[in-house]
Amino acid sequence: MPEIEYDGVIVVGLGGFGSAAAYHLAARGETVLGFDPRLPGHTDGSSHGRTRMVRQAYFEDAAYVPLARRAWQLWHELEDAAGEHLLTASGVVGIGRIGDPVAIVHDTLDAGQQYGLPLDHLSANQIRAQFPAITVGDDYEAVFEADAGFVDPQLTVAAHHRLAKEHGAVFEQRVVLGVEHDPVLRVITADAVYRPRAVVMAVGPWAPELLAGLELPIRTRRKVVAHFTPLDDTQLTADTFPAFFVTHNDEEYYGFPVLDGQGLKIARHSSGEWCTPDTIDRTVHPHEVEELHAVLREFIPAGAGDVRDSYTCMYTMSTDEDFIIGALPEAPGLIVATGCSGHAFKFVPVIGEILADLATGRPPQVDPTFLSPARFTAAAASDVAPAAGRTRGFELA
Repeated sequence: MPEIEYDGVIVVGLGGFGSAAAYHLAARGETVLGFDPRLPGHTDGSSHGRTRMVRQAYFEDAAYVPLARRAWQLWHELEDAAGEHLLTASGVVGIGRIGDPVAIVHDTLDAGQQYGLPLDHLSANQIRAQFPAITVGDDYEAVFEADAGFVDPQLTVAAHHRLAKEHGAVFEQRVVLGVEHDPVLRVITADAVYRPRAVVMAVGPWAPELLAGLELPIRTRRKVVAHFTPLDDTQLTADTFPAFFVTHNDEEYYGFPVLDGQGLKIARHSSGEWCTPDTIDRTVHPHEVEELHAVLREFIPAGAGDVRDSYTCMYTMSTDEDFIIGALPEAPGLIVATGCSGHAFKFVPVIGEILADLATGRPPQVDPTFLSPARFTAAAASDVAPAAGRTRGFELA
């Protein structure tokens, strides 16, 4: 098999993160070669659909807020560069029972206070008054972030593909069999081995397989999403109704306002069965749809009409449910972006910028050190189950 010396950066995986990294690299004049066996817009991974939540006050960990703020800037810059509407500033409301141990409302408020972000702390009466479509008891509270909303992931990936190619990136529909880093970086495909200057691995739910030799604590989880035809959509469109997340019966759910052609979208963020892209059960079962339908009937009854669509997607989980972004300590030219744990798409433009920085030796504008692969010891890498009791972001599908 021929070995090809490649004086540039190879990006493996051209979904959300990979396409953004390729764009930022190419826009700087770097030589970029991207590999992905699937064409953009496919539904096998984690970058399809029309909606992903974008917010800046981050209850999962306030350390993400600088990344979220930079991402908010870059979303607008990407829209300008692409000449497309990608970001809808519908606002985001988070709802929880007063005293809920998950503390989503108060952790969001704390993150906002730490970084001076404008947020509204709403009582049950204020929730009902501001969002008449939401039904809650008097023992509920909420936090509302007006400078938040959602983006279109499929349009985002397509825009990054187009812009990267316009700046000279070359993308090939090719399967990567593996990557090696000792003694040199080698990207192995079926018909050639490439020896690039740097590699960005952003392979979504295929990461546990393709990065198996790197001892990263990652595993893939099955998720179910459903869309319902609203009974009354007059108060459920994006101009009056926000993206939302809500805790209920010790589970966390998220969803989006009514969009033409897809109704009201809702999914459960927490829990889910372990799987791989090859073993995932792609069938959505009636009890799974009913669970989501029941949440709508309780909290957003006007959105709880008949189910119109349902499907599965995957979260690539890390042990601590934080992203794994950075160079491997033993291989500085091998940059990984994985373990996104279902709350990453909002960060796509800034993570793409950071991956480009790391691949070219440039200090990132926002420090991603807390997400470095170096935080995992060999002992931690042997335990791939998420940390007990952790509740993370609401996104994806």
